[in-house]
Parts: sequence; structure tokens; C-alpha cells
Amino acid sequence: MNADATARLLKYDAQTKRVTVLRAGLPYVNGVAVSHDGTHVVVAHTVPCQVFRYWIKGPKAGVYELFADLPGYPDNVRRDAKGGYWVALNQENFRLNATAAAPIKHLVGVRINGDGVEVEELTAAKGVTLSEVTEKDGNLWLGSVELDYVGLVA
Repeated sequence: MNADATARLLKYDAQTKRVTVLRAGLPYVNGVAVSHDGTHVVVAHTVPCQVFRYWIKGPKAGVYELFADLPGYPDNVRRDAKGGYWVALNQENFRLNATAAAPIKHLVGVRINGDGVEVEELTAAKGVTLSEVTEKDGNLWLGSVELDYVGLVA
């Protein structure tokens, strides 16, 4: 959780077998997902608790912009079934709750829509940390690097 900003967003061309650096100097990247329409990718940054969007097609191609501020530290991002994304939260951002007497809920994931707006929260018992929220056939599959099993929310 230091100030390291050495991550890069890369593009691999399978035909030419060449790698291109799209963006360098990124802080603590921890998840990338291609949009449903293929126009951009979203990139989760753990330490600043944010998701950015990098446009790969269209008039904004090459632009890297803030997509969403998150209520916790992201650990992976995956497309959902509604044109948005599920972001697993490994830990809540307690600085946001510094004025509250006690956290009301323990957030472990959020769904953000295609505009970067949080539209749903996933909560769990204290002590649970997630590194993956994947939606498949209306179910949520949950993974954690700290657990020896996979969770299913049907």
C-alpha cells in the first residue's frame, strides 16, 4: 500500500506478437475488464480506491479518465450482465467512515453501471474479504485469496 506507480496498461497484438504500452505510471492496478461493446477497458486501482476508463475506440481513443470512486479497495473487476461491472472490495475505505461511530455494513463488492455510478452493494459478515465477484447466469460467484472455497449467491 505504498505510493508505487509502476504499473502499465498493455495491448498485445496476436497477429504481430507485439506489445504496446497504452499507459504507464499507474498506481496499484488490480483488475482490468473490457467493456461489453469493446470501446474501452476499465482499470481498478487499489490504493486510490478508484476505477478508470481507457478508451480504445472512437473519438476519445487514448483518453484515460476517472470512471468511479469506490467505497473500498478494489481487488478485480468483471463485467456484469447489465452493461456494467462488479468490483470486489478486499477492504472498506475506513477513511470514508471516519466520522461514523461504527460501520453499519461490511462492503465486499459493488456493482457500477456503464456510467460508473454505484447501483448495488454486496455485503458480508465481518472478516470476509473478496478478491473476485463474477456474474454468470444470474448468480454471483465469489472468490477470496484467504478462503479455501468459492461462494455462490443464487
